[in-house]
Amino acid sequence: MARDLTIAVCQTGPIQKSAQRAETVDRLVALLERAAAAGAEIAVFPELALTTFFPRWRIDDQAE
Repeated sequence: MARDLTIAVCQTGPIQKSAQRAETVDRLVALLERAAAAGAEIAVFPELALTTFFPRWRIDDQAE
């Protein structure tokens, strides 16, 4: 039996180095709520949605 499924693909945009975890999670929750309001049954986020995966700054202090 065929079944329709509505999936939302959530594009998060860049996360700044100075961003707090709570700020990032709030952005993800807002996207999730927007997807649900549009009728999505499943929302998909990038694999590294909570990280600044691609470094855009040089880190000289290895302890950091």
